[in-house]
Amino acid sequence: MSEIRVGQVGYRGRGRQLAEYWPDVEGADLVAMADMVPEHLEDARTEFPGISVYGRHEEMLDAEDLDIVVIATGASFRPPIVRDVAASGVRGIYMEKPIANSLAEADAMIEQCRAGNTKLAIGHQRRWTPRFIAIRDAIADGAIGRPTHGLSYWTAGRIGSNGTHFFDMIGFVIGSQPVEVTGSVHYGTDKENTAFNESLELWMNRDPGAVGHVKYANGYRHMIYCMPDVLLAHTHMFCGSRGRIDLFEIDEDDVLYRARGEDSSDMRSSDPVTTRTLETPPLVIGEAEIIGYRELMACIESGAEPTSSGEDGMKALEIVTGFHLSSQAGGSPVALPIPEADRGFKMNLH
Repeated sequence: MSEIRVGQVGYRGRGRQLAEYWPDVEGADLVAMADMVPEHLEDARTEFPGISVYGRHEEMLDAEDLDIVVIATGASFRPPIVRDVAASGVRGIYMEKPIANSLAEADAMIEQCRAGNTKLAIGHQRRWTPRFIAIRDAIADGAIGRPTHGLSYWTAGRIGSNGTHFFDMIGFVIGSQPVEVTGSVHYGTDKENTAFNESLELWMNRDPGAVGHVKYANGYRHMIYCMPDVLLAHTHMFCGSRGRIDLFEIDEDDVLYRARGEDSSDMRSSDPVTTRTLETPPLVIGEAEIIGYRELMACIESGAEPTSSGEDGMKALEIVTGFHLSSQAGGSPVALPIPEADRGFKMNLH
């Protein structure tokens, strides 16, 4: 396979991180950067000597023969970029999450990539993280028996910008698709009862916290609490008829697995629930992104779909949209998939 030529749109914040992982990907070369802010382009030149820089993504697409484009902008800027990249003949897109600000935008981008034969991968990195893959495999092998329910809570709210990661991960880990959302969203922060953070207040006035639950096709239910008064690590519990796995997203030592040897609904069962060993690989910063890049390169050659596809990104956004629609309906359940009439519901996600 010839060297894969990579271009990127957006070199700020998360975009800088996404760019810095490419030198560790064999057979690929980051050759071009587009950003509307001149200072960002100067920073890119400093970090990647010899890279070509452009003020607009259209200029980059016209001037460069690219195989992959990384889209690292905010969600509101992405629809026309995806449209133009897919139409240009570029073979792969790696796009930062969440996929879009509305399901209608997500649907259009997925169709544009399909029409252009462009593989679309969404940056839900937990799908490529060996630790989450190990937990998924353990649950699939019966470590907790039949998955029944779970709980996730995370700090800083933001049901869309943060929640997209966790909603995607939950379905990935339990191996099922969401079918119903019930909950309420809550804008802003509690200035009187929590340490006030002006930046978080601004974000949560756009992208709220939420409380509720998601039901999956296999009958599993997962409770969600993402409010600004959560001051702990991102925490996830997966429970079943045999036991449970708790994951605290801090470091490699924070996975707790407790189970009995067989399924039981009897709390006084003679088969006791005990702490057991569940081997999970340590976290390595950038590892998941590099795995995702390599996989996208392989998908371009084989025609396979990425582990984190555009459709996967859309399904995570459906849950986010479902929370908003359920909240507007006074907490009534919202069935998934979201119907066509509500797919234009637009949010303001980062």
